Amino acid sequence: MQIISKHKNNQGSTTLTILLILMLVIISVLVYFLVAKKPPKVEKGLGIESPTSAQQLKSTSYTFTDGLKNPLFAEHYELDEFGEGISSKEIFEIDLDGDGFKDRITKTKNENGTAHFFYDYKIELNKNGSYINITPDGFRTTEGTECSLQKLQFQFKPTFQVIKISRKWEDTWNTPTTAYKTTYKFANGKLIPSNEEKMQEICDVSELF
Repeated sequence: MQIISKHKNNQGSTTLTILLILMLVIISVLVYFLVAKKPPKVEKGLGIESPTSAQQLKSTSYTFTDGLKNPLFAEHYELDEFGEGISSKEIFEIDLDGDGFKDRITKTKNENGTAHFFYDYKIELNKNGSYINITPDGFRTTEGTECSLQKLQFQFKPTFQVIKISRKWEDTWNTPTTAYKTTYKFANGKLIPSNEEKMQEICDVSELF
């Protein structure tokens, strides 16, 4: 009887040991899968952007606008047999100098029968119903399918100003050259270039706005 009892005790001890081992194995497996499925820890950067962040997002999503919206007048025209002439004209009425009278900006697109074209801008102040032309020299774009060499952007808040970014055409149209930014602001009823800033070498100046 003692031998049989001892044998049963040994069997019970062995069974308990096996069960404990199985439980440990199951727990280990569960812990492994829980840790494996845990999302990786994201460390906060130290102000250094990855190459696919802000600059690339701007280049892929940003579309240039000259800031002129909702024209009072807009019309398209037929070009001549060579594809030359004025293709469109828009007139915008906006109080530019804050005197309560609507001033006028006229935007005209000119084609020359090639992939290159330009927008011409005319700015006029309304003085008691008479319009005075205050357009600075060279207020036009220079652009084509490859690159834009000069663009203008009109800004109305907090005060009216015009940003012009341009570069020179040296070797070929699409060879990057140094761009320059000029800001025009009101002074004594005129638009005066207030400062010029040297910028980077670039092909399409639209990317610098």
